[in-house]
Amino acid sequence: MSSFCVPPTQLWLEVSPEVQNQSWQQSQSSVSPRSRWNVFLNQVCLSTFLPWLQAEYVPEATIDTLPISWELVNGTAINIDTKRLILIPDKSLETREFSVPQEWIDIPQWAGDYYLAVQVNPDGEWMRIWGYTTHEQLKNQGSYDYQERTYSLDATQMIEDLNVFWVVRQLYPEEQTQTALAPLAVLSATQLENLWQRLTSPTITNPRLELPFEIWGALLNREDWPQRFTHKPALVNLRQWFQNIVADSWQTIETFLGTQPDFAFSFRQVNDAAEQTIQRVKEIELPNNNQAVVLMLTLTAEIDGRVGIRAQLYPQERNFYLPRNISLALISAAGEIVQSVQARETDNSIQLKRFKCPQNTRFSLQIVLDDFNFIEEFES
Repeated sequence: MSSFCVPPTQLWLEVSPEVQNQSWQQSQSSVSPRSRWNVFLNQVCLSTFLPWLQAEYVPEATIDTLPISWELVNGTAINIDTKRLILIPDKSLETREFSVPQEWIDIPQWAGDYYLAVQVNPDGEWMRIWGYTTHEQLKNQGSYDYQERTYSLDATQMIEDLNVFWVVRQLYPEEQTQTALAPLAVLSATQLENLWQRLTSPTITNPRLELPFEIWGALLNREDWPQRFTHKPALVNLRQWFQNIVADSWQTIETFLGTQPDFAFSFRQVNDAAEQTIQRVKEIELPNNNQAVVLMLTLTAEIDGRVGIRAQLYPQERNFYLPRNISLALISAAGEIVQSVQARETDNSIQLKRFKCPQNTRFSLQIVLDDFNFIEEFES
């Protein structure tokens, strides 16, 4: 495609070979093909459009410092004076509809003023801006896709001529471009830790669709979220427990229970004194009803070198039952459910069948209740 194929009202820019190569190299560190495409398209778009914008219209235009990960969310923010442009690139040759990820619309900190639809040639040789719209129009007139979590406008509802944007900006600098948004929830420290662990699990292929948007949006509202996705939590090495090397989130029963001799847990003790047994517990807060549960692991060093493991789940409060339908599952390194158990209406504990793992075996324990999904990874 060349510039003469583009309507004169649309902006067409050639992408230099240097930008193509640099963008391609930057994308290769991403794990999945989808995330590699996102990184490549966004880098091509930003590295081409921003210099043009600075040279032709707004020398002081800058990349927004908002922490964004192109591997997770498509789009880039650029500041021009008091307004924000959101570039949404797409490699599709179809321009009948403009779709914007919900994060750019419903997270107050992310919301822009103007949204530019960018078509990038699949080879990265050129890009064009085929239309633009405002936050207010996307929010109030856009069609919302619950599965993909996007707001979309038909091309006929977009303004195709980018020159109109510059004229309106000069004549009506106070144009109403945004609609009011409700504030996002504030998550507790325990909720945050559980959610980070869940989303960074290798079994999660598309984190942005894993949680209810209200929770996902609250996570992205935090400045530390890109670092938490980049630095995945380490495996819990169970053999180190026998050397008394334990992460702070796992406690001894004595430390957890303190001086409460009448606590409701009915711990199963191992009677064979010759066996070396370790018990540790971890408190996990459930987001919906503010009730917490406690995951307990009992490890036994087997004579054949394996580690025997019993996993049990209890309510955190005395005289409470576990939430009905909460489940505890053992998941293999390949992501397959090996066994699971679900609480009934009056269960005050549930447990998996005791299992044994050879050295260096990886597995996960998963706790699920409605939309809540906690996963912890282990190595024996």
